[in-house]
Amino acid sequence: MLAFIFNFGTLEIFLVVIVAVLVFGRNLPTVAVQAAEVVQRLRRSLADLRRETGIDEELRKARRTIDAAVPREVRRMDVREIVRRQVEEAGREPEPGSEKPSGSEKQPAELPGETTAAADEDPPVSS
Repeated sequence: MLAFIFNFGTLEIFLVVIVAVLVFGRNLPTVAVQAAEVVQRLRRSLADLRRETGIDEELRKARRTIDAAVPREVRRMDVREIVRRQVEEAGREPEPGSEKPSGSEKQPAELPGETTAAADEDPPVSS
């Protein structure tokens, strides 16, 4: 609910206040109290619903399952640390005897005067 309120800018909030004053006038304080009571009742009923359905316990179980599945070292790492390690690993030269991944390395450019097998073939003849 608060996230919705914080998405408003200063101008929007000012506009809402002006419209509220114009519409409700002197009754604005009583309308605001009534609105606050409705919001409180809504929050209480939502809390009761969460308690009755047991969704909070299910969320706790799911979080424990995920925490158990993720290694402790990974949970402690910062995202920047993980990215830094991946960048360092990508920049390292492969160890001798290990295969380079295919397609990831650039092909050397042809030197002037060199020909390839495709260039040695006769060009197609058009009739």
